[in-house]
Amino acid sequence: MRFFRRLSLRTQFLLVLLLGAILPLTLVALWLTRSAERSGEALVRERLDRDLRQVIEEIGLRWVRYRSDLLTLAEHPALQQALQGGAGTPGRPTSVLPQDLHSGISEIAEEVVLRDGSGGERWRLSAPLESAGAAQRVVSSVVPVTLDLFDRRTGIRIGALDARIRVSALLPSGAGWVGVGGSVLGIFDPGSGAPLLPLTIDPARFRQARFIWADEPWVTATQALSEPPIEIVLAAPLGPITGPFTLAARRGTVALLGVVLATFLLVTLVTGGLTGSLKRLATAADAVAGGNLALRLAQGSNDEIARVAGAFNAMTESLKRTLNELSHRQSLAAVGEFAASLAHEIRNPLTAIRLDLQRVAERISDPAARELIQRTLHSVERLDATVTGALRIARSGKVARSVLDLRQPIRSAMEGARPEFAARGAILEPLADGPGSVPVMGDAAALEQLFLNLLLNAAQAAGTGGRAAVSVEREDASITVRVRDFGPGIAAEQLEHVFEPFYSTRPEGTGLGLAIAQRIAAAHGGDLRLESTPGEGTTARLRLPALQQAAPG
Repeated sequence: MRFFRRLSLRTQFLLVLLLGAILPLTLVALWLTRSAERSGEALVRERLDRDLRQVIEEIGLRWVRYRSDLLTLAEHPALQQALQGGAGTPGRPTSVLPQDLHSGISEIAEEVVLRDGSGGERWRLSAPLESAGAAQRVVSSVVPVTLDLFDRRTGIRIGALDARIRVSALLPSGAGWVGVGGSVLGIFDPGSGAPLLPLTIDPARFRQARFIWADEPWVTATQALSEPPIEIVLAAPLGPITGPFTLAARRGTVALLGVVLATFLLVTLVTGGLTGSLKRLATAADAVAGGNLALRLAQGSNDEIARVAGAFNAMTESLKRTLNELSHRQSLAAVGEFAASLAHEIRNPLTAIRLDLQRVAERISDPAARELIQRTLHSVERLDATVTGALRIARSGKVARSVLDLRQPIRSAMEGARPEFAARGAILEPLADGPGSVPVMGDAAALEQLFLNLLLNAAQAAGTGGRAAVSVEREDASITVRVRDFGPGIAAEQLEHVFEPFYSTRPEGTGLGLAIAQRIAAAHGGDLRLESTPGEGTTARLRLPALQQAAPG
């Protein structure tokens, strides 16, 4: 938080916009793109599982029919006689098989072998590659299948039927090898993993749940069957399904990032003009505080900041004329006249700024931006109260006093002085928290101005790498506040004149800070003194009357 406060107002606002809006929106856009890809992949897998179930169902129905045909073949009387040791030559049935049964088996199996109980071959049927008047058959991969054969009367195993089933006969008619949507069907031997269908894709890729082929992602769905013993794999590319989802998500992301970038650039331009004027105003104020009264601000518009710039120019002109008229023998009464003209010139623009900031705070929902505006409003109100209090003290030497905790104006002044310490590379030690409050009768704004003047002097005296500290001590009837710097100190001959108006040991100083601080201390019934030792530092000691009993509540 301390680092954040060291940044300029514009940088703080842009950083809040970046961290609070742009970064989350960018993450959301990336998440949407990735979510679209995952949703598309899930849809492809769901369709693959559905298609795979349909293929398995078709293969299962065909296999049940083919298995029935094979068992019907094995139950033929001639083959039963051959299996049970009847007459006949091995390899030839004792009677001729029906033509329809023979041709049906030849369509689904390349070879059928009947073996007796001891494993000896009793009969073989091999399908020809060519038939009369027909073109050459398409050679297809086969699946070896073994069916046990039992005697229908006794239930005793009498042999086995070995068949080499064509894979093409198991597939649904018209399904081919490429399915709808570019999916590819693969049939594999579960033992060796060899493909049983010709494939246009590397068969090894089908063993993976997700793979890349031709620079495109593919996913697979796999199911192994025990009968017939085959492994079915269905693969499909993700591009045709996920492409539209991903393209829409990316377009939305680009549009969102474009809007965010345009908003950021617009806010950068708007805040650049606004904060640039404030920065120039702050720089000019610092220059005037350092004694440079020749600086002028440009008035390019007619808004509140331009009015403040005009008031600032009038202020510096008035200050310059007043300082030329005053001499070291004049008292702070002349400063009161200057303060009156200053208050008259600056109060109206401050009121307008405060009202505009309040309206902006009511329309902004961003908590970080509202905090920045509230902080600025507090600074404007403090500046208005300071001008009013300084004017009252300069005119009458009195303040409107009320019960307050003295630590509050001390802390406010320390916050206001921290930028001066940071700019000079010095350290302002935190105020130690003592037991209870430190109640006094006084004007909070005037006391804050008093402590701010002392702390600014301490920052200038501490120099680069120096430090300063503030302490509060309560005695029976008084409260003592010490502001100490560890700088080079003040010579004795100069220490006698530090409270004189317009006396300063620095060429850029105005000589009004300590004089005004002493006037505020006197208006509170207190006493302000400076103690300094050359080479060790300077201590400003303020003694104020203490309240014997704090007000209720």
